[in-house]
Amino acid sequence: MKRNDIEKKRRELWIIAILVIAVYSTSVIALSYFLESKSTFLIFLGVFSVLFCLYVVDKERRLMELNRQLRIEELQTLEQEVTISLLNTKLKEISTLHKAVEAVSLEREPHKALDKLLKSVLELFKISRSSIMLIDEKGETLIVAASSGLEEKFFKPQKIGEGVAGWVAKTGEPIILPGRVKGGRFINFIDKEADIFSSLCVPLSLGVKVIGVLNCSSLSHERHAFTEYDLELLSVFAHYASVALENAQLRSKLKKDQHHQ
Repeated sequence: MKRNDIEKKRRELWIIAILVIAVYSTSVIALSYFLESKSTFLIFLGVFSVLFCLYVVDKERRLMELNRQLRIEELQTLEQEVTISLLNTKLKEISTLHKAVEAVSLEREPHKALDKLLKSVLELFKISRSSIMLIDEKGETLIVAASSGLEEKFFKPQKIGEGVAGWVAKTGEPIILPGRVKGGRFINFIDKEADIFSSLCVPLSLGVKVIGVLNCSSLSHERHAFTEYDLELLSVFAHYASVALENAQLRSKLKKDQHHQ
């Protein structure tokens, strides 16, 4: 039974109740002029009134119970729809990550692997700004290896331990930052423009060895507030992407060595 059906029955019940009360009142007034012995009639009407009231109360109680059960069923249906929607979203995200990692794994050129990695991140979170920074051979500096939507003034090498990316590279811990970052937390932090709405930074690591960081920023017009789930998702992606990137670098190195022989 639908909610509209319940409301319809409730209206019908109260219409009947009003009509019965009207008929009852009219009967009492009319018959009081013609009956000499009114006690028996009044007792009958009293009993009828009580029974009718009990009938109305019972019907109203049943309709309220039906309405309550209907609300519970609607909430359960809504929860199921939300759960299915979330599962579909997560399945789509996992599928996107799987395809991205697979594509990066098949790539033989490191720079192309980086571009595919970056493109997958932008598509996953529907953002326009992201960058990949790799640690140089000396292990002292982060260098921008691939980027999208990043201004050239931020392409400068960054020392390990400095700024947000340097902190992540040093600690190996991912971080989520809502809104504009305050520099007091990070050494030699370079202040960015105020249109950053939310950002993520996760390490690219092989085991305990950090080889770089992956940065994502949502701008004010994109209004994508990153969550802990997004941070975990990107961290998992970064782990597998690091392995794929390392394999691409090894293949490239092997190709160069064979070429020189």
